[in-house]
Amino acid sequence: MIIVRYGEVGIKGGKRREFERKLRDNVLAALRRKGIEGRAKIIRGRILVDAPDEAAQIIAKVPGVVSVSPAREMDYEEIPAYLKDALKGFNPKSFKVETQRLDKTFLKTSMGINREIGAFIVENFGWKVDLKNPELVVGIEIIAGKAYVFLEKLRGVGGLPVGTQGKVVVLLSGGIDSPVAAFLMLKRGAGVIAVHFDQGLNARNVVEKVVDILEDYSPEPIELIVENHFEILKPYVKALIEAGKGEWTCVVCKVAMLRRAAEIAREKGALGIVTGDSLGQVASQTLSNLYFETMSVRFPVHRPLLGMDKEEIVAIARRIGTYQAFLEYPYCDCPFRPDRVVTSGKLEEFQHVLEVLEREGLV
Repeated sequence: MIIVRYGEVGIKGGKRREFERKLRDNVLAALRRKGIEGRAKIIRGRILVDAPDEAAQIIAKVPGVVSVSPAREMDYEEIPAYLKDALKGFNPKSFKVETQRLDKTFLKTSMGINREIGAFIVENFGWKVDLKNPELVVGIEIIAGKAYVFLEKLRGVGGLPVGTQGKVVVLLSGGIDSPVAAFLMLKRGAGVIAVHFDQGLNARNVVEKVVDILEDYSPEPIELIVENHFEILKPYVKALIEAGKGEWTCVVCKVAMLRRAAEIAREKGALGIVTGDSLGQVASQTLSNLYFETMSVRFPVHRPLLGMDKEEIVAIARRIGTYQAFLEYPYCDCPFRPDRVVTSGKLEEFQHVLEVLEREGLV
């Protein structure tokens, strides 16, 4: 059995059972997408999955899962015989036994089990006990009268099951930031639809790789919609240049992408747009420009990275696997970028820009 532990899901009050069932279904869906058929049951704050040990790595990436352990199910009396064989290949400098008794009707206490099994290991292997910093942890969980014994605990994604919070459209490039934003929305239980504005130069291939990586964190395939960067933006840029407002190009290009994303979101029944904006990182991401962009869209725009610095974002990208794909992303210097860009424009100036775009039927 594989023990699946969850955190927030277990404190959702009247929604707890619904969230637990969704997490169980997402775990099984993730396994099926990797060609593994498993069975799962929810019992005493755990999901027990009957699947091969290698399934643990897949389950650990399912949002809502806090940790995962490949375990062996047995009667309590069978633990010593099992450990005598299972621990033969180990030679740690120190160890400890860590028991959780989820079944409180079980007569032995967690502390009593730790002492009893710990004494058995010392007697048979001679290892030193270290309760603070052991090299090896022998884990035991007592669930519904059975003992589940494990020797590793894989860290999970945490958060909420995907599909419990509706869907969002993510503006996805092959860069560092937007894939992390997509991952964070998946982690909070939102399904993701990816929209990429393609500039050519093999960028689409990298974005497809990013989507493949993100799908490890989604129970269902992620839809990728590719838009032509130049066709979408060209009429906006033309209107700005003719009006002598070329310095607003970066802001208005973002407006154009957000407006197209909003159209797609309405078509797909999504409840918001997600971007990889991080405050102050580039010209279009100053607080004033983000304000101008948002007020022009008339649709919810979410920016999960807004308060993060680059190091924090890169650390997440490395952890989830999208950073390596970014290294393959071809540098695309936008041909529409003007010599001077607005970073802290005034609202009345932007309102004049909107009037120009309105006359062209663009907003």
